[in-house]
Amino acid sequence: MLFRQVITRSLRAPARQARFNSTVSKITNAGSNAAERVSDIVSKTIYWGKVVGELSKQVYLKEKFQIPTISEFQHVYYNIYDQFLRLTYRPQQVIQFIQNFGKQETIVYGSYLVQILGLFSLGEIIGRRQIVSYPTFHFGDDEEHHH
Repeated sequence: MLFRQVITRSLRAPARQARFNSTVSKITNAGSNAAERVSDIVSKTIYWGKVVGELSKQVYLKEKFQIPTISEFQHVYYNIYDQFLRLTYRPQQVIQFIQNFGKQETIVYGSYLVQILGLFSLGEIIGRRQIVSYPTFHFGDDEEHHH
């Protein structure tokens, strides 16, 4: 009986070892693939961060921008906050403003809206690196994911 158990165990050992090696190999491959993908994403992020930084620096220098002082910053945002508070206390004034909205104000604020939407769209195009839709990234085997 003891002899039979020793033989059976010795025959099962290579099969267990093969399964163990196969599992370890799969885990190692998955880990290396994940590390490669993360490295690729990090390098692209660093590259595009540098591009945006250089582009921002050129715009800053060409437009002769200046960093606002703390008092300028506080003044602008305090005024916005104060106007918002005043409007919340007087909703009738907001309704009257909307009713008296003229053609000239519509053109001015409409052009602002178009500019904001244009800049937003440009940012989306740059972020996607395509004009229409987001690019699809396939990680792993493409053969397993046929549609």
